[in-house]
Amino acid sequence: MCRSIYASLMVVLTMCLMNVLSFVSADFESLSTSTNSLPCTHFEEAESSHIDINILALSFHNVMARNNKDVNLYYNNQKDGVYLEPGQSFVKLDNVNGRKSAVMYWNGNCISFFAYDPSAEGGHQKIFWNIKEDGLYHSWDNNSWQKKKSWTFNHC
Repeated sequence: MCRSIYASLMVVLTMCLMNVLSFVSADFESLSTSTNSLPCTHFEEAESSHIDINILALSFHNVMARNNKDVNLYYNNQKDGVYLEPGQSFVKLDNVNGRKSAVMYWNGNCISFFAYDPSAEGGHQKIFWNIKEDGLYHSWDNNSWQKKKSWTFNHC
C-alpha cells in the first residue's frame, strides 16, 4: 500500500514540476542564452492541464552597458550572492508565501528592496527586474517598466 501511495505522489510531483518549468519559461524566452537561467520554450497553457500551484518566478536582468562592473545580488538573506555581469540574468523560483528581500551592490553603491511583496504584486507570480545604471526597474509583463529604486552610496 505504501509503495502505491509513493508512486502516485511521484507522478503528481513530476506533473507539477513539468508545469512549473513550462509556466516559468513563458515570459523568459529572452533569458535562454544567459547563465543561471532556465531553458526556455514557448508555452501555451491548455485549459484542461491547468494546475493551481503557488510558485513565484523572479527574473533579475543586468541591462547595463558591457563596460560596467558586475552587480552582486543577495536574494532573501542568502549567504552567497550571485554576480551578474552586464547582459546576464538570474531567475529564482520560490514560493509565494511572504515577502522576499534582496540587496544589490554595484560600483560602491547599493539598493535594498523587496523582490516580492504580496501586498504590492496584485497576485502576479512572474516578476521581472531590470538593473540599470540609474536604478532598479520592475515589470509584470517584461515590457512595461517602472523605476522603483535608485542606487545609493553605502546606505543599505
